[in-house]
Amino acid sequence: MKFDFLTGFVQDVARARNAAKDMERMNLMGDTELAQRGLQRNEIATYAFNKHFKRR
Repeated sequence: MKFDFLTGFVQDVARARNAAKDMERMNLMGDTELAQRGLQRNEIATYAFNKHFKRR
C-alpha cells in the first residue's frame, strides 16, 4: 500500500515537470502560433495540466 502511494507520488511529480516544460515552451510561442494549435495564451496552463494529468 505504501509503495503504491510512493509510486503515484513520483508519477505525479514527473507529470508536473512535463506540464511545466510544456507551459514554458508554449509561453515562448507567439499568439499566431498558439492560435494554429487552437489555443489562446490564457489557456496554456489548463491545456498542459489536462494533457499530462489525463483530464479532458
